[in-house]
Amino acid sequence: MNRTELFDKILNHLIDNPNNFWVLIPTCEKYFGVSNRRLIESIGDEIIERGWATPKKDDKYSVYIHYDGIEMIKKHKSYSSFEKSINRVNNRTKAENNIKIILSIIGGIGVIYGCVFTYLNYQKDRKIDNQQTEIKKLNGQIDSLKTELKKTHHNTV
Repeated sequence: MNRTELFDKILNHLIDNPNNFWVLIPTCEKYFGVSNRRLIESIGDEIIERGWATPKKDDKYSVYIHYDGIEMIKKHKSYSSFEKSINRVNNRTKAENNIKIILSIIGGIGVIYGCVFTYLNYQKDRKIDNQQTEIKKLNGQIDSLKTELKKTHHNTV
């Protein structure tokens, strides 16, 4: 018997007999023919960690079904269905995280492109401004040369 099947049997046994604490190892040996202590303890640990059963204070693997355990079985019908629903949620979460990472990368590339484009436009505008300043300076020199040429031409006539 695999872990999932034994998990379902233990949960169903606890739900069918909710008025008592059940010691998992002897219960599994007696009712299900399973004596693999590590397997039973790992199931017991998970049942307790998920809040599906309450352990006795003096015996961790003596458990009493909890309301959350009953509700989980009502909702999912079995432990394997519960695992599948968790895997779907995990896969969806992974996909959402991947999309967030991709969008962050695209956003970062957009910011870099924007910065480069702004810098290049700034450089182009600066170059144009410098050229216009130089044109004004040269026009001023041309005007002064024309004026001087007129003076020289008027003085010689």
